[in-house]
Amino acid sequence: MVKHNDMSLKRGVWVALAVCVTAGAVACGGGASGGEAESAAGDAPTATPRVFFVAPLDETDHPTEIPLALTFGIENFQIGAVPEEASTPRGGTGHYHLGYNTECLPAGEIIPAADPWTHFGDGSDGMEMQLEGGEYRFSVQIGDDEHRTIEGLCETITIRMEDGI
Repeated sequence: MVKHNDMSLKRGVWVALAVCVTAGAVACGGGASGGEAESAAGDAPTATPRVFFVAPLDETDHPTEIPLALTFGIENFQIGAVPEEASTPRGGTGHYHLGYNTECLPAGEIIPAADPWTHFGDGSDGMEMQLEGGEYRFSVQIGDDEHRTIEGLCETITIRMEDGI
C-alpha cells in the first residue's frame, strides 16, 4: 500500500481541476456542450462554426479619449490569409471583415472592398479606431478567399462612445 502526503494529493486534485477548467469539460470526460450538431452519418457530433467579438462586448460604453480596440474570435473554423493565387476558395477557411455602421450581409454575397467594410485578408484579427462620441454598430463577418460571405458567420454589436467616462 502506497501512502500519499495529504497536501500533495490535494494539490494534485487542484492541478487536475485547473487543467480541466482551462482545457474545457470535454477534455476531462464531460459531455458535449451546446452549439453542436449531429454529422450527416448521425454518429459523431460536429461543432457549429461561430464568429464573435472578443472585445468590446455588445452594448458597451467606451471613452472617446481612448482608441476603441476591436478584436474578433472564431470557433470551429479556420482563419487564414488570402492566398495570392487560388483557383477556388478553400473549404472551412476564411478571413475577417469589419462593417462600420452596417448590418451583416446575406450568405453568398461578396463583401465590398470599400466603405463601410474593412478587409483583414492578411489573417489578422482586429484593429483600433479613434471615434467621436455617439452610438456605432459593428459587424464582423467571415468571407472566403473570394470575399464571399458564409452562412451564419456574422455578428453585430452596438458600442456607445462617450466623453469623460
